[in-house]
Amino acid sequence: MNKNQKEKNGGTGMIKSAGQILEWVRQEKALVIFLAVTVGLMLWSIVWVYHIKVLNAPKVYSDGFGYYAYLPALLYGDFTFDFIDAGGWEHSLKLIPAAGGMVDKYPVGVAIMESPFFFAAHLFCLVRDALTGSVTATGYSNLYQYMVLFGGVFYWIMGTGFLYKLLTKYLCFSKKVSLLTCIVLTYGTNLFHYACYDACFSHVYSYFLFNLFLFYLCWYEERDKEGKNRLWQTCIFGFLAGLIFMCRNTNILFVLTYVFYGVKNWNTLKERAITILKPARAVPIVLTGFVTLFPQLLYWHSATGHWFLYSYGDEPFYWLAPQLGNFLFSVRKGLFFWSPVLLLSVVGMIAAYRARHRLYTGMLLFFVLIVYVSSAWWSWYYGGSFGQRVAVDFMCVFAVFMAAVFDRLEAWRERAGRSRQYLTAAVLVYGYCAICIVWNLICMRAYWYRVLPSDGSDWDTIREIVGMLF
Repeated sequence: MNKNQKEKNGGTGMIKSAGQILEWVRQEKALVIFLAVTVGLMLWSIVWVYHIKVLNAPKVYSDGFGYYAYLPALLYGDFTFDFIDAGGWEHSLKLIPAAGGMVDKYPVGVAIMESPFFFAAHLFCLVRDALTGSVTATGYSNLYQYMVLFGGVFYWIMGTGFLYKLLTKYLCFSKKVSLLTCIVLTYGTNLFHYACYDACFSHVYSYFLFNLFLFYLCWYEERDKEGKNRLWQTCIFGFLAGLIFMCRNTNILFVLTYVFYGVKNWNTLKERAITILKPARAVPIVLTGFVTLFPQLLYWHSATGHWFLYSYGDEPFYWLAPQLGNFLFSVRKGLFFWSPVLLLSVVGMIAAYRARHRLYTGMLLFFVLIVYVSSAWWSWYYGGSFGQRVAVDFMCVFAVFMAAVFDRLEAWRERAGRSRQYLTAAVLVYGYCAICIVWNLICMRAYWYRVLPSDGSDWDTIREIVGMLF
């Protein structure tokens, strides 16, 4: 093939790709509009909160700074983090005594996922400093912090895209049901907040990884039926599981969705065990998982001389006294109190029992265990936060079961038309979602303006929030 032919075919390929993109946009117009509008609102919220109104500062702070600190440590070559105090930064880092050494208790996964945005900011700052003589390539100046928040928006886009594709392609929900689910979760819970205002925390990264893991699991298992998967595609499970662990250690429980994929009864459980314990599957996944964990293990070893440790020091779990009631329903930080729209997902868990789609058992087991583990943590309220922030990580679980409720309503309408009973149920469900979204947005604004405190809210707080409306 000569040069002209190559250029012609290459050009045709580009045109074809562009045409496919435009066709996808046309077919998914509603999704594209939702993503574009939400991204615009998130970016505007970041500028409004941190530049126009300055409702919070610095932009990377609290737990988010603990996750982030590994990145500037790479620049300074100092994993004792002494450069932070020496540089007089806005934020300090408290190291924790663990296994004979002092460590940053936060795992390294979030820093790994932030790294593309961090190094893009660093490159820009280096060029700017060279041209202007300024000193901004410090690892923590304004641009670095903004880029971390913009990175949170990016991971929300990607995570929501994978979630939508999971719902439509592999769980066979309609586009309407899937889009509605994504909208309700984004605006009816604290997901929006942790994708922009507090994007430096680990939660939006875990949200992305969970959604990607489920999508990839379904994609892989579909191909496995036809024997299409290759070794490197199997290894990706280990890579994703390692990243999930390094973003938030307890989230490794999410691999239950892999273990129990397609399990409905005892017989299918035995079949699944045989499948996943085959050396051709198990060995590559385990080995890849350990390789992925190497940055975390290397840091622990360099700081303490131990490859494995519990980095949270004297912060315990109270396994025999979990604060389940407080974790789920308290006015202080109750999951369903501050995100009541998620109660629909509980209804969906019941509604989806008979069908028990391929992800049902694993997701239900994970949900029960992660709620127990999270409520058994000594700080079940998880410090300063808007709502119960750990739930942002596993919004995909709520999404699947919430979609089951919307799907039931859609099937009812198609079967019986717009009967009085259907209209009553639709008004109740969709009206409930609308009320929850409005209430969540009001509470989010109250949190941004510190009417809703980062911790210690009570019924007087609720009255103050309502007072904002009048």
